[in-house]
Amino acid sequence: MVTGRSWLVGLGFRTPCGRLVRHFYVVDGMARPEQAQEAALERASDPGERAVRGNLRLDDGCIEMRRMSRDLLGAWRLSVPSPCTA
Repeated sequence: MVTGRSWLVGLGFRTPCGRLVRHFYVVDGMARPEQAQEAALERASDPGERAVRGNLRLDDGCIEMRRMSRDLLGAWRLSVPSPCTA
């Protein structure tokens, strides 16, 4: 379930040939972006999640944070990306 305190957190991973691939995690119930970022990083480090990703290594670059919300008609909206955090 997605609530008013939902975040879309984009993490970058490097392929063996050096290409950047972004994986996005929906994190619900976190009031602050720092909490959502920490929760997404925990999910990304889960052994099962790492195996699904082919054990790609996390890139230390930008982590994209966006707040998720719904307008009055129920359409999803994303905030503008936050400044780069790492």
